[in-house]
Amino acid sequence: MTSGAAPYAENRYVLERRHASVGFLRTHAVELMFALGFVCQVALLSGSIGQVRVLVRMAVFGTSLVLAFALRGRGKPSPAVKPAKLVLAIVGLAFFNPNGNSLAASAAQIGMYVAILGPLFWVQRLSIDISNLRRVLLMIWIFQSISAVVGILQVDFPGHFAPAISTIILNQGRAYVRGLEYENANGQLVFRAMGLSDVPGGAALAGTYAALFGAAFMLTWRRWPARLVAVGSMVVGLAAIFLSHVRVALVTLVICAAVLTIVLAIRRIWVRTTNRAWRRYEAGTLTRLLAVLGVVAFFGFSWAIAVGGNGVAARFATLTASDPGTVYHQNRGRFIEYSINELLPQYPLGAGLGRWGMMNHYFGDNSDPNSAMIWAEEQITAWLLDGGVPLIIVYLWAIALAILFAFRLSLAQIDPELAIMAAVICAYDVGALATCLDSPFFGSQSGMEFWMLNAVLFAVAASSGQASRDQMRAG
Repeated sequence: MTSGAAPYAENRYVLERRHASVGFLRTHAVELMFALGFVCQVALLSGSIGQVRVLVRMAVFGTSLVLAFALRGRGKPSPAVKPAKLVLAIVGLAFFNPNGNSLAASAAQIGMYVAILGPLFWVQRLSIDISNLRRVLLMIWIFQSISAVVGILQVDFPGHFAPAISTIILNQGRAYVRGLEYENANGQLVFRAMGLSDVPGGAALAGTYAALFGAAFMLTWRRWPARLVAVGSMVVGLAAIFLSHVRVALVTLVICAAVLTIVLAIRRIWVRTTNRAWRRYEAGTLTRLLAVLGVVAFFGFSWAIAVGGNGVAARFATLTASDPGTVYHQNRGRFIEYSINELLPQYPLGAGLGRWGMMNHYFGDNSDPNSAMIWAEEQITAWLLDGGVPLIIVYLWAIALAILFAFRLSLAQIDPELAIMAAVICAYDVGALATCLDSPFFGSQSGMEFWMLNAVLFAVAASSGQASRDQMRAG
């Protein structure tokens, strides 16, 4: 009996450890994914990673693929799952387009789509509650706030906090690289604020997230010292955007702020009339947001001028030099115009996979002019090349369902913290949609983060039982 008991006890211990590991993964997989993304982003700042740079860039995508196929379980699917499946079907059919690039580039492009949309499929299998959503937003906020601070220091103290610049940027030539530099307030030549990225101007994205998610915590935290820290991060984020010289980031943040204000204003009217407890928890939310936005705008811009010089004001003054349509056309609108007038008639059903972006850069073969690389400056062009008009329509449908669910949840009579988080994510979603007119947002890690955040929001609503049947069926 004694000799047989020891192996049994040992096997039981191993099984318990295995179950504990699986349980931890099911509870914290989303946080681990964001942490992995941050670690990989920081790793790319080193100029010594050499040949493994491609593997580092693909680590998060590969992990999402593994989770999508290996993680077991069932859960209530997000409204965006149906159009996401259609997106994957369209991209799968595009693999057989004779104009596609190499087999490796085409296969990698499909893998990218599966990885980016993957959270819609594997997040629903996890054990998710509002604490997961809170931790994810906190992780994003802290990391991006640090990145924004680093971006400010890079401009204020040239050469002391600068990472290794991406080889893709350097390969564009000296003239292109010089165009990414400007004089700071001390007359020193500096790169546009990079933050914890290897791309000049990369601090713009960090600044946007620091300001937006800082607003979320400013509205949900009850202690004033914590609120002041959140407001400080919003100031830092706005200053980083100005010092990055990326005008579209400022426009995106303004759009996000406007959407958040409108959603909270609608909630103020909608919930106050139907819930007597509203005044106890949320009466000052909208007023606080409006007051803080004014403070952040003043101090963020003043700080940026003090560090970056008058060139900051001159750079962003171009946004109001003409009407918005003219300004956009002069900067990014011509790429949309080219896609409509030139690419659309040639490739209404797509130009074939692997013909743009990093998949072409790493795996493509551009020796054949019929399948060579086509430059995609913004997301609409990228979708057109990959799957034509059908892909554009279906992917926009998926994004619209995500926005609609977050909006409806933000107006529900639920825990005020969850409602405010839903309102912030709704604003973030609209900002991401607007970014599609400037860059291939959904062809990058940012696109995966979009679907992770929205999948987590849906899972929280589903697990809490606080969303009505109509809200859960937003699609």
